[in-house]
Amino acid sequence: MNGRQPFPDLTLRVVDESDLDAVIATYRGLSPQSMYRRFFTLTPDPAPLVERQFSMIDHRDHEALVVLAGDEVVGIAHWDRAGCCPDEAEIAITIADRWQRQGLGRVLIRALAGDAYRHGIETLTATVLAENRAALGLASRNNPSAVHLDGPEAHLVFKAAS
Repeated sequence: MNGRQPFPDLTLRVVDESDLDAVIATYRGLSPQSMYRRFFTLTPDPAPLVERQFSMIDHRDHEALVVLAGDEVVGIAHWDRAGCCPDEAEIAITIADRWQRQGLGRVLIRALAGDAYRHGIETLTATVLAENRAALGLASRNNPSAVHLDGPEAHLVFKAAS
């Protein structure tokens, strides 16, 4: 990304307000399975959920990174500082369907962890569907310090600087 391997033609940067339409288009382009795995429910239109997430971005307690292929958003990642614990944040990553299983999620989670760490976040948490083998595989490659299964969900904890 940004001219470096393994994705030299992609650009990674902090999201800004002008990205909203492109991010919504990316979510609208997800398969029903990818949409369900991201939001844990099917939604006829992800725009209200994305707009709500965007409204929270303040670049201090809530941040998002986008990966661009030209003008198209092919990946987006968020971290949101926990209200109770200022050194903890929940993360979420979405990769456009045609870019999945190419290593982009691994690169994006590392960039997200580094950005969160620079903002004073030491612990990252993630909740994924337990049936989402791709997300659990990505998580296991990033050495979670704790994994807790709760019905259909897996709750994971990571050190931001690991």
